[in-house]
Amino acid sequence: MPIILDSSYSKKIGLPSYSSHQFAVTLRTELTDLSQLEKTCADLYQRLQAAVDTQIVNPGLVPTANGELSAPAPRTTNPAPMQTREDDQWKCSDKQRYLILKIVAEHNLDKAAVDALAQDRFGAGVRNLNKIESSALIDELLETHSKPGTRGNGRARPVYTGMTAR
Repeated sequence: MPIILDSSYSKKIGLPSYSSHQFAVTLRTELTDLSQLEKTCADLYQRLQAAVDTQIVNPGLVPTANGELSAPAPRTTNPAPMQTREDDQWKCSDKQRYLILKIVAEHNLDKAAVDALAQDRFGAGVRNLNKIESSALIDELLETHSKPGTRGNGRARPVYTGMTAR
C-alpha cells in the first residue's frame, strides 16, 4: 500500500522598514517502499530548500522609510555565498551554520584556521560538528573575537568581582 508523503519548506527574511518576505513550497509524493523514507525525505528537503532559496533572493517591492515602495537590489540569504552540494552538508543546525559563517565573515577569520580550531577541540572539521560541538565552537569564537565586556552581540556582559553589595 503506497504512503502519501507531504513535504513543505518555507523561509522568511526580514526587510527594511519592518517588512518581511516569505516563500514556501509544498510537494506531495507517493512512497511505495517504506525503507526509502529517510533517503526520500533527505532528497525532498534538499530540493525544496534549493527551490525556495532560488526564488526568495528577489524580495520584490519593499516599503521605504517614507512609506513608498521601491525595488531593492536582489540579495542572498546567507552571509557568504554558499552552493548547496551533497559534499557541502553540515551536521549542525542551519542556524548554527549561519552563525558560524556570519562570525567568520564579520571578523574576517581564516576559514582554514577555524576548521583547524574545530579539529583541535573536537577531532572533526567544522562541517562535521554536531549541535553541541557547534554550540561550543560558536561560544569560543564569540568569546575570542568579540570586544572585551561584550558577548558578541554588542550587549554588555555582567562582570562579577566576587564582592557583593550591601
